[in-house]
Amino acid sequence: MTRLFLVIIMLLFSGNLMAETTQENNSNFKSFTAKITGSKVRLRAGADLDSSVVSQLNKNDLVLVVQNAGDFWAIKPLPNTKSYVFRSYIIEDVIEADRVNVRLEPNLDAPIIGQLKNKDKIHGNVCAENNKWLEITPPADVCFYISKEYLTYAGDSNLYTKMQFKKSEVEKLLNSAYFITQLECKKPYDEMAPQDAIEQFDLIIKDYSEFPQYVQQAKEGLALLQDNYLQKKIAYLEAKANISQNEKDKLLYAVEKAKTFEEQDQTLQQNSHKKITTKMKFWETVEEALYATWTTFHPEKKLGDFYKEQEINAIAIVGIIEGYTQGIKNKPGDYIVKLADPTKKAFIYSTKVNLDDYVGKKVSLKVSPRPNNNFAYPAYFVNQVEIQ
Repeated sequence: MTRLFLVIIMLLFSGNLMAETTQENNSNFKSFTAKITGSKVRLRAGADLDSSVVSQLNKNDLVLVVQNAGDFWAIKPLPNTKSYVFRSYIIEDVIEADRVNVRLEPNLDAPIIGQLKNKDKIHGNVCAENNKWLEITPPADVCFYISKEYLTYAGDSNLYTKMQFKKSEVEKLLNSAYFITQLECKKPYDEMAPQDAIEQFDLIIKDYSEFPQYVQQAKEGLALLQDNYLQKKIAYLEAKANISQNEKDKLLYAVEKAKTFEEQDQTLQQNSHKKITTKMKFWETVEEALYATWTTFHPEKKLGDFYKEQEINAIAIVGIIEGYTQGIKNKPGDYIVKLADPTKKAFIYSTKVNLDDYVGKKVSLKVSPRPNNNFAYPAYFVNQVEIQ
C-alpha cells in the first residue's frame, strides 16, 4: 500500500514538473512565422489527433506560431476566423456569467475553442445562420494547433505581419481591378477606358508572386478584359459604314503597327531560325490585330515586349494535339488539344511553334487566351511546347 502511494506521488510530481517545464518554456517562447510544408494540412482545435478539425491549410501558407505544445505548434487564429457565443449570456456587450464557452460554430454541439469571464466586454454581430448566437473575433488567448511535422521556420513574427499586410494589399488590388473590368466590359467599345484595370492586373502579376492564387486570378482577369476589348473593337469597326477622318487616322496607325509587326516578326524569325508554315503565316494577321490593340495600352513597346508579356501571363495545359481541318468560317484555331478531362477540349494555333510536329502526341503547352469566336471551346495561342 505504501509502495502504491509512493508511485502515485511520483507520477503526480512528474506530471507537475512537466507542466511547469512546459509553462517555463512557453514563458520564454519567441513567436515566429512558419510555412506549411504539406497539402491539406489539418488545423485542429486542440493539441492532439482527436481534436476537431478547424480547417485545412495549403502548401506554402504562412502561420504565426505562438507556443510549443509537445508534438504540435500552437498558432494564432488565421485572419477572418470567426467564433460564436450564446447571446443569452450577453447584456449590452458584457458577459454576465462565468466561464462562457466560445464555440467554433453557432450551435451547442460545436467544438469549444475558448472561454470568456464574467464582465468581459465583447463586440460582434448577430449570426445570420442562427440569431441566438453572436459572431465574434476569437479571444486573444485562443490558439489552434498544427502537427510539427508539417511546419518549417520561415522567419520571425514580423514576417507574418508583413505578409498579412501585403496579402491585404493584393486582395484590394484584385477586387478593384475586377470591379473596373466589370464596369468597362458593360460599355460600348468607343467608351471603354480599361487602362487602370490593366495596370492593376500587371502590378499583381509582377509584384505579388508570393501569392500565386491571386496572380492566376489577375492573369485570367487580364485575358478576359483584353478579349472583351478586342471583340468589341472588331464589332465596332464592322458596324461603321462611314468613319470619320479621325477614325481613318486610327486605322492607318493600326496598319502602320501591323507593318511594324511584320518587320519585327521577320527579325524574330531570323533570330530564332524557325520554319514558318502556311498555317502559321495565316495566323499572323490575327496576331497583328492583337498587337495593334495591345500597343494602344502600351505605347513605345515592341513586338518582343508583347510576346514577353504573353509568356509571363501564360497558363499551362496538358493534352493530346489533333489537327482541325474542317473548313469552317472564323474557326479559332488549326488544331484541337484534348485535355485530361475527356469532355474538355481547346482550339490552339501558333506563329511561334510548328504544331504539325506534335500532332498525336501528349504535350505540355504554355498558352495565352485568344478569342474563341463564340465556338464551344476556349482558344489559345501556343507560346511553348514540351512533349510529356
